[in-house]
Amino acid sequence: MALHSWLARPQRRLGPFGLVVLLVVGALVTPLSLDMYTPAVPHMTEFFGTSEAMVNLTLVGYFLFFAVGLLIFGPVSDRYGRKPVLVAGILAYALASAACALSTSIGMLIAMRVLQALGAGAVSAVSTAVVKDAVVPERREALLSLVQVMFVVGPVLAPVVGALVLQVADWRMTFWVLAGIGAVCSALALLFDETLPADERYEGSVTGSLKQLGVVARNKGFSAFLGIVGLYNLPFMAYIAVGSYVYITFFGLSELEYSLYFAVAALLTVFGPFAWLAASRFVSARRFTDILLGVGLASGLAMLAVGELSPTLFCLTFLAFALAEAAVRPYSTNILLSQQEGDTGATSSLINFAHTAIGCVGMLVAVLPWPNFVTGIGIIIVASMGVGILGWIALQRSRVPLAGIKDDEAGSVGATALDLR
Repeated sequence: MALHSWLARPQRRLGPFGLVVLLVVGALVTPLSLDMYTPAVPHMTEFFGTSEAMVNLTLVGYFLFFAVGLLIFGPVSDRYGRKPVLVAGILAYALASAACALSTSIGMLIAMRVLQALGAGAVSAVSTAVVKDAVVPERREALLSLVQVMFVVGPVLAPVVGALVLQVADWRMTFWVLAGIGAVCSALALLFDETLPADERYEGSVTGSLKQLGVVARNKGFSAFLGIVGLYNLPFMAYIAVGSYVYITFFGLSELEYSLYFAVAALLTVFGPFAWLAASRFVSARRFTDILLGVGLASGLAMLAVGELSPTLFCLTFLAFALAEAAVRPYSTNILLSQQEGDTGATSSLINFAHTAIGCVGMLVAVLPWPNFVTGIGIIIVASMGVGILGWIALQRSRVPLAGIKDDEAGSVGATALDLR
């Protein structure tokens, strides 16, 4: 089936392929902004003549205000439409990235990172809502799989790309690269046709639109399922936070060898988001969730058993978990979007905010005083998946409705292969 056929609302100027490119490139914005930048942190400490704590605020501030942007701009897009928020967000991101590159003080850099994060939050919140607005239900999971590849691969490959950039230029070039990505997204966003007609928008005030976050959160099926699938982010971001210490400090690998392990894991994890598209022909969404939780738990136990023996065994045991984490994202996002008839922007905001917040907890838990980081990550995986399994059992036994799971043993809300013709 041609790509045109699965657009519920046509994109006359951007076209269906252009919409896919916009969503995919937009999905790269935040992983690159957080992780491509980390190899440059020591250089920036020296350049600005400041402390590591001050430079670290450029990371913490970004993460915090990205989460704020996620919560605010989804509901705002329900009120004013997707395009104004998307265009404003990506333009702010591109300009702030350029301003970061031109920063003359650590204070200016922190301020511009905050603006950059707010813009990125707007892009992420609106992009997920656009998928529900613009794509017919039976095709959403295919597109979400493609977009989710970027969320999975981005955090893993970004430090490698950042390290390569530093081989040929200084830390400023990292931000010029981000500004270039923002410029590409801005051009595509200007060609984007609105996907939320005026007669379908929230008619109250902006404050009222923000209150819709509470309306969505009170949907018990939505919140319970989001809490369960969100737990995958905790170990994944823990790995991102301390993975370099595991490979370089614990196993004694060189920076190049560490980069290769990261890159190989990222390339293999690409297949995760498409696993559901293949599996949906044979198993229901309920059964697939059972399987993924079991795989996640088994990978954590395997890491605790053999992960310390070699970097290859550590990588393989984490890869099993990463594939499960990547596989759960597309179909779970589609199911979560299906729990709410309206308030798509607010729903999108809460989905992305929960993943971000839980991932932040994972980064904090990762640096606790574990016997070593391999053990720490293994325990985090086992604990997260254990809680997830208990929550999943309780949700299935409860009377809480969950569209796409409890009402459809056939499985998918509509998973089919993506045809880019």
